[in-house]
Amino acid sequence: SVEEALAVQAALQRALAEPSVQQSLRRAEALHPRRGQRGHADQEAFASRLHVVLLGAFKAVLPQQPWCLAPGWEGYRQMLARMESVAEDPRIIRSREETNRLLGLPRHTILKPLQEEPVVIDTPEGTSVAPEYDAVMLTDRDGDAAHEFWEEDQAGSLKRTLPR
Repeated sequence: SVEEALAVQAALQRALAEPSVQQSLRRAEALHPRRGQRGHADQEAFASRLHVVLLGAFKAVLPQQPWCLAPGWEGYRQMLARMESVAEDPRIIRSREETNRLLGLPRHTILKPLQEEPVVIDTPEGTSVAPEYDAVMLTDRDGDAAHEFWEEDQAGSLKRTLPR
């Protein structure tokens, strides 16, 4: 419903309005002054920093009652799917524009979910959230622990493998 969609968006906006989040966003803007220039290195670097900020908000808000969505980008995809039927409601559009304002983005920006959560996140100030994984840690013969293992085949391509 529109009311449920507005409630989850309001919760995300409260998380994004936190002073520490806003300070991190302003610092990212200052470090990447040409972020609005298509193809400039600042654009990609700023987007990476923005994804870290969004990930923190998604992990904090989306799993909460009454939404009970997955944490992170998967939960954001779930939220968008649930909101699809009300996405063009003027109140939802205004709320989305308010989120963009908090993020320092143009008002009509559409936030698209990442296909996968990044394996490595650069956090120059050390201000990132620590990722949590649902997958169990595996251990190989050498005692190395990881969520997954990769080996190079004879052709030089990496292949995901199970520990032996």
